[in-house]
Amino acid sequence: MRDVVITGASSGIGRAVAEAFAPRRVRLFLVARRRELLQEVADRCLALGAEEVRFSPHDLSRPGEGTALIEEVLAAWGNIDLLICNAGYGYWGPMEELDPAAMRRMMEVNFHSVYESVYAVLPHMKGKGRGHLVFVGSVIGRRGMPFSAGYSASKFAVTGLAEALWGELRSAGIDVSLVCPGFTDTAFHDVASPEHRRIRPLQGQSPRKVAAAVLKAVDRRLQFVHLTFLGKLMIVSNRLSPRLTARMMALVARSQIAEKGAPAPEIRQETPRGRPDSPAVEAEETAGTGQRPEA
Repeated sequence: MRDVVITGASSGIGRAVAEAFAPRRVRLFLVARRRELLQEVADRCLALGAEEVRFSPHDLSRPGEGTALIEEVLAAWGNIDLLICNAGYGYWGPMEELDPAAMRRMMEVNFHSVYESVYAVLPHMKGKGRGHLVFVGSVIGRRGMPFSAGYSASKFAVTGLAEALWGELRSAGIDVSLVCPGFTDTAFHDVASPEHRRIRPLQGQSPRKVAAAVLKAVDRRLQFVHLTFLGKLMIVSNRLSPRLTARMMALVARSQIAEKGAPAPEIRQETPRGRPDSPAVEAEETAGTGQRPEA
């Protein structure tokens, strides 16, 4: 893999993935909303050994930005070997507090921009007969989490896309990987539930661990990678007893949320630096944890 594109690359999982690839002397094209942080990541990746690093601010909550970023990369390099779709954000709270407009905005970042980018890059990858698509999903994109209905739905869409494309693109020489992080210690949780109290019982995994899983998925051409013990346990439990798993997840979710207006504790979430209802959300690492999610 020589030319790598990473969305949501300015912090958290996205930044960790960029820094993990840099020592391999690849060319990196980094995408997120905050130019100053992209510059910082680019400088760090160059110091770590990347052959070349370019970056471009894109607000992926705007329709067409997923296509535009691919066109920009191809205009600059004429090649993309690996596309890592990591940008995204979530909201933690009752469904009725996430209005349809805010949900559409979340879907634009978490799913539609991903679809746009993949749609735009496929003719190029098919033309040369090789390539790799990596989707950063979520464990709660495999089993819905109460009080994370919107985020879960957006990640289910990503999961469905990744699963379908894996079978569709095998004969074209294009690999597809779905990486589902569990609870990850990033900025993702800072804005997921500013009006709800949550107690985080466990320290989240390091973004570097997720980055290592992405590298493993690419090197071994893996279809699925699930992270954290609890995340893996949930997947197995859901296969054996979906009803019991649903009850347990409901209990856990209710224990994490308080009435609206309760003071919010220090919670960290991975991506947007704006509220889900802000005009331009930060299209950053979704990497796997949203709302309490990303489990």
